Amino acid sequence: MDYTEKAKYHMKIIVCGTGAVGKTSIVRRFVDNKFDFNYLLTVGMEPSNRKLQVNGFLVNLILFDVAGQERFQTLREVFFRKASGALLVFDLTRPDSLDELYDWKAQIDDRLGKNKIPIVLIGNKADIEDGIQINYETLEDIVIPEFQPVKYLETSAYLNQNIHEDQNR
Repeated sequence: MDYTEKAKYHMKIIVCGTGAVGKTSIVRRFVDNKFDFNYLLTVGMEPSNRKLQVNGFLVNLILFDVAGQERFQTLREVFFRKASGALLVFDLTRPDSLDELYDWKAQIDDRLGKNKIPIVLIGNKADIEDGIQINYETLEDIVIPEFQPVKYLETSAYLNQNIHEDQNR
């Protein structure tokens, strides 16, 4: 497939979660297959895009890496507008980052309508095995039923684990 051709479809995906959970690292790994050890705060939103072949059609994914810090909350309404889907990211080593996803989900529902867009729930930093503090049973029993994601993935942007999951479907 010639990826220089014009995409037939464009999908805006918002990448959400509290600060320092690895949203930017996941996006960079997915788009450029790169990982950077130097963490830089996302200010507002950082757009990226990648073209994929999906069911025989060229699709341009436009990823909006939304800043996780509360001080950028007022800008989120603009960034969420016309989103086709969302990646809700939390850090498997920080239970507070999972707790804060409830606020992100509520903001998405308030701005776009309850359960109007598909959500993929992502537990990042799976490579830090001795630091993981969130077990799958908690997710399966409580979080997944409430969030109703189309998929749950445990990822490691560092190890490139589950970053390209289902990218060509």
